[in-house]
Amino acid sequence: MLEIREKVSKRFPKISTARVIVIGTTVIAVYFLTTGAANGIRGHQLRQQEGRLQQDIGDLQQRYDRLQALKDYLNSDEYIESVAREELGLVKKGEEGIVVISSAPAPTPAPGDAEPSLWWDVLIR
Repeated sequence: MLEIREKVSKRFPKISTARVIVIGTTVIAVYFLTTGAANGIRGHQLRQQEGRLQQDIGDLQQRYDRLQALKDYLNSDEYIESVAREELGLVKKGEEGIVVISSAPAPTPAPGDAEPSLWWDVLIR
């Protein structure tokens, strides 16, 4: 039995209490330093992400304001009247509308000419 103790003590020298405390303190200090560094890096990343999100919020707010102004214009009497006059050909009560008819005849296609393409056929090709 004594021989086993001698062999064990040769392999594993006796560690003093002070050495155990120093090693334990070092391990704890390294743990806190790495944890603190990781938290610092994560905090920096979150601040960067917050800045990007604030920029996105500003951009979206500007877009919202532009769309709101467009919506207000489209609902205005001025826009409705311009569409009624220009696109629908309407006139106010008491005004006279004029319809212009071209006097030049439409060209007749020559025999064998291909028929003109429809506008959607041109877009699809």
